[in-house]
Amino acid sequence: MKNRKVIVIITVLALVAVGAVVAAFSLDSNKGNIDNANAGDNGGGSKNSTGGNRQNGGVTQEKEGYYFEYKGIKIGINDEAAPILEALGEPMHYFEAPSCAFEGMDKIYSYSGFEFTTYTKDNKDYISSIVFLDDTVTTREGITLNATLDDIIKAYGSEYEKSYNQFSYSDGNCVLSFILENDGVVSVEYSLPTGNNMGG
Repeated sequence: MKNRKVIVIITVLALVAVGAVVAAFSLDSNKGNIDNANAGDNGGGSKNSTGGNRQNGGVTQEKEGYYFEYKGIKIGINDEAAPILEALGEPMHYFEAPSCAFEGMDKIYSYSGFEFTTYTKDNKDYISSIVFLDDTVTTREGITLNATLDDIIKAYGSEYEKSYNQFSYSDGNCVLSFILENDGVVSVEYSLPTGNNMGG
């Protein structure tokens, strides 16, 4: 009888010990999964909700509204230019001229399919416009040169501002404009809203 009691106690203690080991292993395993998931988010996920992570070359922040994405690099109006330039690498062409609207120089950087212009504020350069050069690039919503007005309305809705043959959408920080000729897009540009020249 006494031996049976001892065996039961030993069995219970053994089960408790096994349970503790399993629980510890399970917690450690979950921690690894969480760490891996966090590492994935911080290491350069390219989520975006018209907002999500910005990444590449240290360009990581939440982003909303209209912006251009090239090879996973998000480029928005009023973004600081330095980390974007670092992520994009050497431009195909570079040009600068004294700015008419801002202090310092306007700088134009051309890459495959697009170019962007920067302005200077407080000794830092910020993106002031992004222009498509050909149909090898698209907006995040799928619009490129040669798209139709129907394509634009399907992607952005019908609440645009129209001026002659230019159709524009604004989110407060950026104006996304399309110029059409013969029902085909001949210009796509992201730019500062009128009167907004403040850096990020």
